This record gives sequence, structure tokens and C-alpha cells, in this order.
Amino acid sequence: DEYQAKELLKMTESYSQFNTIIKVLLYTGMRSGECLALRWKDLDFKNRTIHIENTLTDVAGKHWLQPPKTSRSNRYIGMSDILAEIFTEHRKHYEEKCEYLGELFEHTEMIFTNESGNYIDRSFLNTQFRKFVKGTSFEFATLHTLRHCNATLLINSGIDLKIVSELLGHSDVSTTANIYADVLDSSK
Repeated sequence: DEYQAKELLKMTESYSQFNTIIKVLLYTGMRSGECLALRWKDLDFKNRTIHIENTLTDVAGKHWLQPPKTSRSNRYIGMSDILAEIFTEHRKHYEEKCEYLGELFEHTEMIFTNESGNYIDRSFLNTQFRKFVKGTSFEFATLHTLRHCNATLLINSGIDLKIVSELLGHSDVSTTANIYADVLDSSK
């Protein structure tokens, strides 16, 4: 609910790349692989949009970008002023890391990278998140829970289910309706 989202955001107030990722996931409802696949060219600050056209796949220590889960998952979502500020702050820290690593920085096109400028391993991010929430009221949460939180807040705010479905990149509205049936019932 909204109270829990605010509590989680309080836990991520100080800057870190990890906190930035958590905020982006919570504010956008992206899948973690979509978030980790974001490139700087996917952000349009002028039109306030984020283009999701890739997901980061990792198998046996190998990482690559590929099209998202479904054709509807390739989408544009809005970038609020808060998200624009979050990305702008992250860019400053990113540029410092880029300058420090110089030619060793492997993926300068990526928004989120590990310390050597390479792709972030999703299992590492999941482990980081489990440690982050351990001993808190969010101990039950996973990174995917942030996606559900975003969708629940949108539905409870009265956003049309078709729009929520498009923002989440579901293949059709019935998928969203099935997943969030209990939320839809309680919002009535």
C-alpha cells in the first residue's frame, strides 16, 4: 500500500546505485531485467519518457541484452519529475565512475553497471535486496514485489486497468486483471 511504499522510499533516501535501482523499480513497475537493461539513450528527458526495448538476460555468468518478455513489453512509460531527478543525480555519480575507470569501463551506454562498468548480475541484485530488507517489515518482499506495489498503487488511484496493463507491458488486459483481481475487488 501507499504507506509501505513511503516507508521503503525512506530506506532509500541516501544516494547509492542500489537505492536508485529500487526507486526506479518502485516508481515504474518495470521488471528488474528491464531496469538493468536501460541505456542512457532510452531516457528522453525532454518528452519525459523511458523506452523499454530490452531486458538483461544472464545465464551461467554470461550477460546480454535481448527484447523483453512480450511484444507489448517493448513500450514507453512516463518519467515523472521525481524520476528525472533520480536519473539526473545518478548520472553525476555514473560520470565520476566512468571518468575514474576510463577505458576499463566496459558498457558506457548502460545506466546501471557493476563496479567495473559491466552488466549487473540479477542474482547479485536479488541477494543485495534480500540483505537490504532483512530484519525489516519488508522481509517478505522481492524485487518483483516492487512491480506489484506499483501496479496496486496505480489501480487504487483509479488509473484505468488498460493503462496499467500497458505500463506493465502485459500481453493483454486480461493478464493484468487476473493478476490483480483481488486489488480490483478491494478498490470497488
